[in-house]
Parts: sequence; C-alpha cells; structure tokens
Amino acid sequence: MVITIGREYGSGGKYIGEQLAERMNMKLYDKELIARVAEEEKIDINLLEANDEKKRDSFWSTALATYPSVMSVSDLSNNEKAFLRTSKVIEELAEKEDCIIIGRCSNVVLKDKENVVNVFIYASDMDFKVKRKMQFDNLSEKDTIKQIKKQDKERAVYYNYHTGGTWGDKKEYDICIDTSKVGIENTIKLIEAYCALKRK
Repeated sequence: MVITIGREYGSGGKYIGEQLAERMNMKLYDKELIARVAEEEKIDINLLEANDEKKRDSFWSTALATYPSVMSVSDLSNNEKAFLRTSKVIEELAEKEDCIIIGRCSNVVLKDKENVVNVFIYASDMDFKVKRKMQFDNLSEKDTIKQIKKQDKERAVYYNYHTGGTWGDKKEYDICIDTSKVGIENTIKLIEAYCALKRK
C-alpha cells in the first residue's frame, strides 16, 4: 500500500501524513525524498530544499554549473531533469515498501501502480488554515495569509507544469477531504477507512 498526499498549505496535510504513518506502521517520505536526490546527485541539500516543489529553472542552471555531474539529458530543462530524478526515487520507494509520500506530484508518478491511494487535503475555510499556521509559525495574521497564498501558488505551478493536470482537481485523486469541515482527526480516520476498503 502506498498513500500519496497532495495538500494545501495550512490544511494539516503533513501532520495527517505523520499520524497515518505512525498508526499504519508505514514509512513517511517528505523532505527525505529531497535528501535522497541530493545524496545520489551530489547536490547541496540546502539548495534543493530552498527550491522544493517550485518551478525555477534559474536555480537549476546555477546548480548544474556548480555540480556538472547532475542529470545530463541534454534535451530537457534542468528543472525537468530534477523532477525526473525525484520521480525515479518515488517509483523505487513504491516498489520496495508500504509508504506515505507527501507531494512532489507523486499521485501522477504512481498513477499506473496498483494499491496506491491518492489523497488531496485542503481547507475551504481560510481562517482554519491561518489559525493552524499561526500556532506553529511566528508570523502575523497578514504575513500568514500571504505565505499560504504564495506556497499554494508555487505548488500549483509546479504540479500543473510537470503533470499537465490541475493541482487540487478531484479527477486527479481518489479522495479529497476538506479538513476545515471534518477536522484533522476525522480526516485521518476517513483515510484509514478508505485504505482498508482498498485492501479488500
């Protein structure tokens, strides 16, 4: 079983993934994906993390100049090479173990695989997202709203560019859940129940 989780910023998607991993005894991959790509391609992980799930060819031009061994497929952009490398890591993980993968277009990367549940976590209530983020980040309400909009825009651009689909479109996922309506705990229970049905 592999669960992929796309998520709006502030909707609780990462926390939900962590709780599911603990309760279902599955490995969670989020930043760990970036660490693997950094190790295998010998790129500074700080550079990768600063540009994670963002479409920025200018960064990859700099990275390629600094680390010339990185992904040498000449007819692809540097951004596309990085995406393909990350996708390969996702496919390798899905072949080896039960796991939960956060973001990185993993629902599309694994779309032809069996026993994959693709989830999108969102929150239609902006106040819900703002309050959640303000609990963890030392930002004002105004700056939190700005950060939420910025992060969601970057994720959408990254996803739409690399997949040709639409980030958050219900057709891209098996189940979409509004955490501002059902709550975090009930969202976890819903995903557990869906996975149990999928196993049958």
